[in-house]
Parts: sequence; C-alpha cells; structure tokens
Amino acid sequence: MVRSAGLRTSKYAAKIVGDVVKNRVDAQKDSMVAQVTDVFPDLEAVETTTRGLLAGWGVSVTLYPSYLAYARRVYKITKVHIGTTAKNEVCIEYGKWSNTARGLDKYYLQQIAFSVGEIDISSCT
Repeated sequence: MVRSAGLRTSKYAAKIVGDVVKNRVDAQKDSMVAQVTDVFPDLEAVETTTRGLLAGWGVSVTLYPSYLAYARRVYKITKVHIGTTAKNEVCIEYGKWSNTARGLDKYYLQQIAFSVGEIDISSCT
C-alpha cells in the first residue's frame, strides 16, 4: 500500500516535536553513553596510529582529515564484518578514496588499512 504524502508529512511532524525527541534521548542517554565509552578509546588509537603514519610519510596536514576519515571507515568495517567480506568492503572503500577526485595516495591507503584493520588489500589495489 502506498502512503500518501499528507500522511507521511503528519507522521514526520509528530516525530520531531521537541518534547518527544527530548523524551527519547533522555530515555536512551545512559545506554548511548555506555556504548560510545567502549568505542572512543579505539577511535583515538586508530586516529593516533594514522596520524603517526602520515607524519612519518611527510603528508601535508591539509590531507589529514581525508586520511583520518578513511581510517575511521576501515575501523567501522572491521567492527561489522570479518574475513573476506571485510576485505571486500575495505577494497570498495579504498576505491572511493583513491580515485582521482580525492587523489589520496594508494600506498598510504593500503598501509592505513593494514595498520588499522589488519587487512591486506594489496590484491585489490
């Protein structure tokens, strides 16, 4: 069944009422904080490792945000997938970040993937 635009609009408007959103966040706040408390140290380690690699290679600091974003994506993939699936997903991510539009160094991306996720993507480079 297709929902009308009017019904969708009214349901959306009901969801974004300030009190409703506040109550949802308040009810889930403790759980949300507990979940990120476990992840934030890992993300700090990922970013520290990546920054160390970039500094050692002499990469311009203007490119750090892009490399760090790639490293965080690799980290996320390794937390969701394992084995061949993880490798394939990191290869897809590698393709996104190494294309000419972003222009990140392919070797650096490969080394970051191995350092962060212990995934060897040399076969897809």
